[in-house]
Amino acid sequence: MPDWSDLTIGDRFAIALRLVPTDHREQLLGKSAAHARRYEQGTDIPLTVVAALAAETEIPMEWISSGQAMDRRPLLMQTSPNEQRVDAEDVPVQKLAFKASAGPGALMLDEAAEHVRFPQAILQHVGVTPQNARLMEAFGESMRPTISDGDLLLVDVSPAAAQIVEGKIYVFSLGDEAFVKRLRRIGDQVVMISDNREMFPDESVPREQLMRVYGRVKWAGRSL
Repeated sequence: MPDWSDLTIGDRFAIALRLVPTDHREQLLGKSAAHARRYEQGTDIPLTVVAALAAETEIPMEWISSGQAMDRRPLLMQTSPNEQRVDAEDVPVQKLAFKASAGPGALMLDEAAEHVRFPQAILQHVGVTPQNARLMEAFGESMRPTISDGDLLLVDVSPAAAQIVEGKIYVFSLGDEAFVKRLRRIGDQVVMISDNREMFPDESVPREQLMRVYGRVKWAGRSL
């Protein structure tokens, strides 16, 4: 990234924001267009807003804040759970040892779950503690446009997050298959709901099928 420290933080924020489609900005930032205009003027930009913009555009938070020249690094870097943090704003987060499908469902076990560094500001923004945070990769098309094939998902695996809240997105398994879907309770039935409903109609979980809810998806490149 070039040295643009002579610009204001509002100018750099505006430059990064131009990389985000206009109709996606409010959802990404969790703020109105009026707020975004104030931030472009450099007025009290919350750290969580900068973190969300940095994650979406893969522009370092440090560059938006300071404008000093630096390499444009990826959001995540592989690390060890006991490794000393390289960036004080990043924390080690474990990746789940399987991929959950936003499609017909699949369970893919890895030999070992790795840890990656993840921005702490995003965890704080979506209300997930590092201890209860897990990362995983989605595949399939049933949750488009909310979740696309290959999206990195942040999952809250706290006990409270396993309680089904109407219409929220969860990682769960049925037998030996894992899924990412919205869940809804209708009476004593649990219904799986895809956002791509034209191709993937709603399905009820069979009563005899063993279901385990791993956690709730809180972030997929943006807050959910």
